[in-house]
Amino acid sequence: MNKIAVAALTMLVFSSPSYALFEPLFDEGTWSAEMNGEWRYFNDPGEFGQSKSAFSYSAQAEYYVGWNDGDDSFTFTPFVRLDQIDDNRTHLDLREAYWGHVGENWETKLGYTRIFWGRTEFLNLVDVVNQKDFVEGDTTEKLGQPLFQLSLVHDVGILDFYVLAGFRERTYQGEDGRLRAPIVIDVDNARYDGVEKNNLDLAVRWSQPVGDNLEVAVSIFSGTNRDPRFDFNYDLFDPKLIPVYTRMDQFGLELEYIYEGWVAKLEAIAVETPDESYTAAVGGVEYTFDAVFDSDIDVTLITEYLWDERGSDSAGFFEHDVGIGTRITFNDEQSAEILIGGIIDFDTNEALYSIEASRRIGESWRVEILATVVAERGDQELGQTVSEIAKSLADSGFTTDAISTQFAINLLSDIIDEVGLLALFNGEINTYGEFVETLQQVQRLADTDRKLSILESDDYFQIEVKYFF
Repeated sequence: MNKIAVAALTMLVFSSPSYALFEPLFDEGTWSAEMNGEWRYFNDPGEFGQSKSAFSYSAQAEYYVGWNDGDDSFTFTPFVRLDQIDDNRTHLDLREAYWGHVGENWETKLGYTRIFWGRTEFLNLVDVVNQKDFVEGDTTEKLGQPLFQLSLVHDVGILDFYVLAGFRERTYQGEDGRLRAPIVIDVDNARYDGVEKNNLDLAVRWSQPVGDNLEVAVSIFSGTNRDPRFDFNYDLFDPKLIPVYTRMDQFGLELEYIYEGWVAKLEAIAVETPDESYTAAVGGVEYTFDAVFDSDIDVTLITEYLWDERGSDSAGFFEHDVGIGTRITFNDEQSAEILIGGIIDFDTNEALYSIEASRRIGESWRVEILATVVAERGDQELGQTVSEIAKSLADSGFTTDAISTQFAINLLSDIIDEVGLLALFNGEINTYGEFVETLQQVQRLADTDRKLSILESDDYFQIEVKYFF
């Protein structure tokens, strides 16, 4: 939700006539809030001149009120972040603002809210209702989604119906931000191919325990794909990637089997878009050692395999990777936890490792620490001349014949405008640095076998201090 819309909604609610209407809700409800100071330090300066460190501040409030003996409720959760260096990361969002009603064997929600589907630890393939708030760094953070939800609760399971009104575009880092692609993503000029931005999306999910140990969920989603594809704008002086959103139909399956200390999990999807049809899955096991060495500490070992039928043609990093991790839960008054994990691609030897730790201090403070390291980046042999790069792009399949023709026309026009017509004949284009550097970034993005290589110089340490009241 953009800043103007949120401000307008706030003014509407708190204006005199509106406040009189909603006054009973605000008089009888309860507020809680969280303030967060975050500092990131990167091991190296940014590849494109970005700072090695940055500070940001975020705040999130929650208001809740119930009436009719708790059968009706209203939840309001605004969120704001201010970032020192990245204008795109500075944003305001309405995480939740919904009315809920509970009937005898049914429930409804109407408004902005966040829905979670999934079972696995490293990647939740089935989780498609909400758009990701990608600038937050934590890929589990979501933008609020306007929807109507109807849940039917029976012995044969819980059946959830969703009507999603209005699409939320994904947030991305800006030019001065870290953890960004080599070419900036143009969030202001996103395009839609075969869908309208204000489409109504539909989803349904059935979930049910089977026996004492197994839980099953099946879901269907039809609407705008939350993961855009990207088109290059072919402007060598102001290169940008343009997000393009298309239609998607997805069938999802979730399984979780619990036996003593063991937990087996599976998420699988079958997806059809105008461009492709594919299947993908994440499956693995966890085992928990309770009361290690007769202490209060529990240690959980996690192993998962991430697979995508498209292989290296998949948009994400995880197409044939193994995830390993250890979660240490201290079960103390401070709610201390440590999670150590890594994702390894044994085909390319690329690996990404992270450690997360959190601990409460007193009644109102909490400290969270995150460190992320790309241990192995696949080596990319980048072309040094326009002709070498063009050949590499053609071999990669990154451009279709039609796009290649347009690319060549734009490239020649840019060179003539900048260095003159003679450059085409005396070989200057092979050494003209600005063009070559831009084309090398396109080549890096086109190399689907070396996806972690785009995260140059982005190993970082992050500490967050949160205050709750």
